[in-house]
Amino acid sequence: MNARQIPNIVTMSRLVLAVAAFWFMGVLIQVDPGDSEAIQHNSFWAFWFFLAASCSDFVDGWLARKYDWVSAFGRVADPVVDKVLTLGALTYLSASPNLGRAGDLFHVMPVWAVVLMLAREFLVTALRGMVESHGQSFPADGYGKLKLILQAVYIAVPLGVTGGIPAFIWMPFLDFTREPHLYAAMFVLMVGLTLVSGLNYIVRGARLLQQDPPK
Repeated sequence: MNARQIPNIVTMSRLVLAVAAFWFMGVLIQVDPGDSEAIQHNSFWAFWFFLAASCSDFVDGWLARKYDWVSAFGRVADPVVDKVLTLGALTYLSASPNLGRAGDLFHVMPVWAVVLMLAREFLVTALRGMVESHGQSFPADGYGKLKLILQAVYIAVPLGVTGGIPAFIWMPFLDFTREPHLYAAMFVLMVGLTLVSGLNYIVRGARLLQQDPPK
């Protein structure tokens, strides 16, 4: 095996882990709300598969940068798999009736928010294609990376708390992350970063498209 392909293998393994997480989240949607054991079991495994997939995102990027194992396949596949993982998980959250908690200010993941995030990703992807077709580089920025991290945290919190992860890792105090007002604040911040990062990409893209392509 060519060592340069290791980041790509990690990227594709993330897709496999995402599918495993989606399977448990899909089962969770179908579980009877009164079956607390099944709800905890499926949340538990969905959390671990999602966490492993999310962590692998940092691994392949770090390997590619450290050893200069960047490839054309990786540059395309990595962001695509990231979007499948996060947007897929958010979609499952929006369909799940078993991750809510008493006192929640709204459903765990409102459908309109999923549509907003999908629209943002489609817009950025189209803009990136336009900019790069003009010979310009259009990498992810700090806002986009922070948005991705917050999305991952927002997904992991209800899965982890419902799955009993804080007690499992001997850190029961982590249950506080699912406190309704704190979780609502995470949602507002996540949506805000989605809008800010999207607008920032539009401004950057417009400026790059006004420039002459590199010779």
